[in-house]
Amino acid sequence: MKKLLPLAALLLAACAAPKVAVNPRADFSAIKRVAVLPFAGPKGELAADVMTQSLLQSGADVVERQRLDAVLKEQSLTASAAFDPATARQIGRLLGVDALFVGTVAESTPQTTYIVSQSANPQANVTQVGGGTVYSEGTVMGMPSAQLLSTTANVSLLSRMVDVETGSVLWSASMAYEGFDVVSAMGGITDAFMRSLTPIWPGLAR
Repeated sequence: MKKLLPLAALLLAACAAPKVAVNPRADFSAIKRVAVLPFAGPKGELAADVMTQSLLQSGADVVERQRLDAVLKEQSLTASAAFDPATARQIGRLLGVDALFVGTVAESTPQTTYIVSQSANPQANVTQVGGGTVYSEGTVMGMPSAQLLSTTANVSLLSRMVDVETGSVLWSASMAYEGFDVVSAMGGITDAFMRSLTPIWPGLAR
């Protein structure tokens, strides 16, 4: 049986910090402008958009993703090709960026909503659905013995910041998070990524 949590408890849940690794030889003061490549995995484009938004909100100078996509198309490149140091250097020069953010969506399970109808104690036999935490959204109008229940969305992201000149990984982080939907879960992760970068990267607002 899966325990039901109130909304307030869910907002406080999953507050874990990301696992972060930083290159001790990295010079973050040299990183003035960045681009975010589409993430690999399900909903990778969405993850890149959310990462871009978090970077912008944190004060970073980020190339517009449509411009990045146009350059990749013009050069007949794919996002995966940017892992090659020579290709990363080429993209950096074409876009005028110092680093690229690349990543992977390791898990993306959407929110699920369903109705449980029982004559007595409708919470008693609620079981886990879709791997997320189950929470109540209240009763259903016109169905006094029913409850509207939802599961949280689960997302796991991995991201790296790569120097375009050297191909070196400057920063790497991974994190799993539960949110009310996929976008909010991704946003919780990318915001946590920014908090890990703020103390070490002068390109972010402090």
